[in-house]
Amino acid sequence: MKYFFFDIDGTLKPYGQKIPQSAKETINILQKEGHKIFLATGRRKNEIGKIMSNMNIYNAVCSGGATIIIDNKVEKEEFFSQYELRNILYECKKYNVIMVSVGEGRCYTSYNGLRLKPYILLMKLYSRCKRFRVGSVEGGCGANYTDIKTLSEEEFLNQPTQKIIFFNSRHIEKIDYLNNYTIYNERIWRTIEFDFKEKGIEYIIKKYNVDINDIVVFGDGINDIGMFKYVKNSIAMGNSCEEIKDIASFITKKSNEDGIEYACKYFGWI
Repeated sequence: MKYFFFDIDGTLKPYGQKIPQSAKETINILQKEGHKIFLATGRRKNEIGKIMSNMNIYNAVCSGGATIIIDNKVEKEEFFSQYELRNILYECKKYNVIMVSVGEGRCYTSYNGLRLKPYILLMKLYSRCKRFRVGSVEGGCGANYTDIKTLSEEEFLNQPTQKIIFFNSRHIEKIDYLNNYTIYNERIWRTIEFDFKEKGIEYIIKKYNVDINDIVVFGDGINDIGMFKYVKNSIAMGNSCEEIKDIASFITKKSNEDGIEYACKYFGWI
């Protein structure tokens, strides 16, 4: 039995498109053959429910490795610490960067000025585009990021946070506390999020006593680098970034060219 981990955006779901029928059928066959299927995504748990339900997938490493879902139940969850949030907020205020924390289904900020409104309007407009992205998450989740509630600073720092959005961020490079994070650059905002999917996979390995050779990961982006380095069987989509292709054990076809099906047939898994 193999344990398969599929990234969503750019892997299972081609950017700006629906999940290919071939990918759905491949996962269905893998499950019938007795293999375990996991999503491995930067999306938060409220952003993957529809995909899990439609594809009969019950397990996930989501929020970039911070949340583990087993049999549709959250088994482990990790958030930015209040210490981290406080330090980031302090530097954001110093450089007039607007900091927005992403919670479960909505966003929060302690900023109480007029500069945020134009950014929200622009984000709402961009969210209608197929290529709309917030960090590693692409399309279909736009409404989650435009519902921003203003809180007091202490309330803001107490919110469970797994992703942070920055507006008015032209001086973000000066924020030293962000040096340890990958900063995703969008048109009018920037984002940091957890990108340690390998920690989620490690948790699954220990829980089920799985041999590392029985782990297979599929991915395409920079937030997949950790899990590609961690396992031996790493499959890069044909549309992957070069950093992923360079370390993959196999490069399949593009996600919109039946790449998942192609790889699984190539290795005899289906």
